[in-house]
Amino acid sequence: MSDSDSDSDSDSDSDDNGRTTLLERLSYDALTRSLEELRATVGIESGDSDDDEDEDDEDADDDDDDEDSDQDDADEDTDEDANRDRLVTDGGWNAAESPTSRTLHGVAHAVDGPYACGEGGILLHRDGDDWLTLLERGPGVANNTLRSIDVTDDGCRLWFAGDSGVLGVYDVADGRISDYSAPMEKTSTWEAIAVAGQTGEERLRIANGSGEVLDVVCEDGCPVWGEVVEPGGGSTIPGLAAGPDGFYAIDTSGGVYVESESGSGSESKSDSDSTDDTTSSDDSESEPEDGPADPAYDEWERIGVRNAEVDFYDVWAGEETVYVAGADGIAYRYDPACENWTPLHVGEGALQAIRAVGTDAVAAATGGRLYERSASIDWERLETPTEQSLFSLALARSREESAGGLGTVPVDVAVGAGGAILERSRSLED
Repeated sequence: MSDSDSDSDSDSDSDDNGRTTLLERLSYDALTRSLEELRATVGIESGDSDDDEDEDDEDADDDDDDEDSDQDDADEDTDEDANRDRLVTDGGWNAAESPTSRTLHGVAHAVDGPYACGEGGILLHRDGDDWLTLLERGPGVANNTLRSIDVTDDGCRLWFAGDSGVLGVYDVADGRISDYSAPMEKTSTWEAIAVAGQTGEERLRIANGSGEVLDVVCEDGCPVWGEVVEPGGGSTIPGLAAGPDGFYAIDTSGGVYVESESGSGSESKSDSDSTDDTTSSDDSESEPEDGPADPAYDEWERIGVRNAEVDFYDVWAGEETVYVAGADGIAYRYDPACENWTPLHVGEGALQAIRAVGTDAVAAATGGRLYERSASIDWERLETPTEQSLFSLALARSREESAGGLGTVPVDVAVGAGGAILERSRSLED
């Protein structure tokens, strides 16, 4: 090959290489312009990629922080739930097999276990682990609903009352039912009953829908009817309680009343004013030596609740505390020593019943709700197997009461609509 041909080939190769380089450069420039146009179209400035990556990293860190925070919150919630579940009981509330579908309005512990009463005059007894029917139609065999039940201090006698003036008593020892319906010709509905004292000499207060309270004293086992009084202005009295210092009553007008035993507190002004120097020993000796066992009581006195904004349904009285259950999940606590009322937000629904043993208090409400306060100021809702409204409670007696000779079945009981019976085992702790 000649030199000229070599030069020609060399020039040809150079042109080819040049053309290739130019095409590559043009392609690269076009691609760059296209990317810039694309960035301009979507609003991305040059250099934003690094910032976006940084932001993505920050978002990822934030997500991790949120996950950690959520986990911490979940742990706190779990801790709170665990605290709520630590109850002074052997277990939770369970549904017992009920022998009736009738509504049950009252329940109370006797020496041989709990009894419940309700619609159509039904009376039930828990015998062992089973609930049995003692009465189908009430003490007068008239199908009158029994609305309230209470027991003597020794647990050996049950009193129950209800519609059309129905009133009856059941002696646990001999299994005998006695009918005392329509005492003093009172045939209106008895809404509540409270019993204090030992069998055979117990004292009763029975209240009706007309705001009247009947005073009853038992002598030699038989009831003696006393006066009928109106503690308030005639409003329905849905709840009565026998406390260590007397009887308590509530009405539907937000009133709470106490009938104290004479001498249980300081001497009233009226008593001191009526006493003068002319009182002689002969006057005191004129009292009959074998008079009734019933102690003297002062007149009913209103003690609250000022500016109460809910209806009242139940009252319970203990050594140092009185509880009143009301609508809208509100309860009131009374301190007799300081004569002070404190409102309590328990939960939801109308609180139909409230009871306490030691530092443990339980409230029953509509919708199958049960609430408990155990040695704290917080009320916790307890899990229940029913949505039926609950109307009454009976808590197992404390160890101190049992040691005093009064036996009891260690079970808490709540009853309500549709024959609902809930039970919870309890340790006999103060």
